[in-house]
Amino acid sequence: MTRTHTRRAFLTFSAAAVAGVTRSAPAEDAPPPKKAPWPFYAFDNGLGGVASLEDKCKLLKDLGYDGLEYHLNPGETPKMLEQLDKHGLKMFGLYTTPQVEAPVPAWGDWIKLLKGRDTRIELAINSKTFKVSDPAGDEKGVALVKAISDFCADTGPVVSIYPHAGCWTERVDDGVRIAKAAERKNVGTNFNLVHWQWVKQTRTVEETLKEALPHLFLVTFNGLKGPKTGRQQIRPLDDSDYDLQEFFGIVKKVGYTGPMGLQCYSVKEPPAEHLKRSMETWRKLTATL
Repeated sequence: MTRTHTRRAFLTFSAAAVAGVTRSAPAEDAPPPKKAPWPFYAFDNGLGGVASLEDKCKLLKDLGYDGLEYHLNPGETPKMLEQLDKHGLKMFGLYTTPQVEAPVPAWGDWIKLLKGRDTRIELAINSKTFKVSDPAGDEKGVALVKAISDFCADTGPVVSIYPHAGCWTERVDDGVRIAKAAERKNVGTNFNLVHWQWVKQTRTVEETLKEALPHLFLVTFNGLKGPKTGRQQIRPLDDSDYDLQEFFGIVKKVGYTGPMGLQCYSVKEPPAEHLKRSMETWRKLTATL
């Protein structure tokens, strides 16, 4: 009987000890999401209906974005910069659509506000005279770009051609050609996936990115919905017929390490909904790179 009680007592003590250890062991926190190879920001056109500049920045911060691209508004830009700084976010791009024939815009004062920031001043250049991608406009186009480059000098901001379907600078090739002709380290180009898809191409994404890489300041993208041969619709990242994981793999393969921006034009869902979905998909797809 003594042996039986002793054995039972030992087993009871051992079980209690194990349970005690189990209860007292601290719970491990879930690991943070793997950091993507590139900073990730959203376009301001995805924030329609958000009441204030502060609310826009708070939403982006809460969802995990690194900043935004803003449609140039010289009166509002200082206020947006203030809110971005307050929320620890960056102004990655300022988008505008100058005319190549027009006088150089008087942008010197507001560009001074960007001192110390590597903001890309994005130029989707239009023309009343030249057809899309017509090199005959290069003299005027390069003069415009150089003038804005002079405003930026070496203070931080840079000039990036924004290839946009229907503009004089419609193709990434146009941005590369102008950047080469300008011969300025603060002049480069974007690659914009949707506008690449909307314009008939003779080369692959990888070939285009490789050629642009020495001058490539930004890559923008989005979900693309619809037939491959047609003009696909801009959609959140989780609603894409286009293979975004393959696209990210190509961007990494060619060696691009700069920011990547989420185009949201014409997306109808509420900002808090579609931006959350795109962030979740971004983290999922880039986690495997």
